[in-house]
Amino acid sequence: MSESLWPTAQQAPTHLGTIEYHDVGDGPVIVFLHLVLADATHWDEMPARLADRHRCIFPTLPMGAHRLPAEPGADLSAAGLARAVADLLDHLDVTDVTLVGNDSGGAISQVVAMNHPERLGRVVLTNCDMYDAFPPKIFSYFKLLPYVPGSLAVLGRTLKIRALWGLPFVFGRLTNEVDAAKVDRWADALLADRRIRRDARAVIKEFGPHVTIETAAALRSTELPFLLAWGADDRAFVPALAERFASEVPTARLVEIPDCKTLVCWDQPERLAELITDFVPTRGA
Repeated sequence: MSESLWPTAQQAPTHLGTIEYHDVGDGPVIVFLHLVLADATHWDEMPARLADRHRCIFPTLPMGAHRLPAEPGADLSAAGLARAVADLLDHLDVTDVTLVGNDSGGAISQVVAMNHPERLGRVVLTNCDMYDAFPPKIFSYFKLLPYVPGSLAVLGRTLKIRALWGLPFVFGRLTNEVDAAKVDRWADALLADRRIRRDARAVIKEFGPHVTIETAAALRSTELPFLLAWGADDRAFVPALAERFASEVPTARLVEIPDCKTLVCWDQPERLAELITDFVPTRGA
């Protein structure tokens, strides 16, 4: 995409340490949260589709593909990451924010909505961890990674092998077509610095359904509107998760997206942008 639509990263202080973020466009604010072992470029199809009428903010959280290590001993639980998002919103002094999350970024979005709703106006969840799927069964091996010495370095080197990308427990169940440039970038970041791998271990260690089950129960009484823009072909985060959430959270609405797996912003970016635009009030509305 054009460099003018993906500007140089800025930095913001948080309780985890300094994080990077991209800030592009003008209008109602939308903040996008990426998945684990990824960075803000996960969303790089969105500025060209949204930044002409929205201010789009893309933080890179310390989840394994970041360049700025978290402070030693930082709270990298879901609650700690959610607090870092709240710190960013406070730093930018933005309100009525639309928060958009995908995969594990969707789990963090739910925790932000539960613990820090004061600057939010609404939430968009694309296919993500919910209920007992944190992580989903096909990726249950993730829970072992923090306890196996050297495992994240091995994973980083494995991600460089393109012949493996189509396997179900790599990207086969996540997307119709892997974005090679992104995956190479993320693997390089994971391999570049042992402190980045330290942070990734801490994040993954805190994954678990106790987080998403508690959060979903708390959100039954939320006043925040939720849009579930869900890839209909996902066999990792199956549509039944979104259906349950929509049935239990009165402010939630589900829209299924055909020909789409977990990584909705890769498989159907145009349709996702349309749904977000329809969901976010225009300035002054």
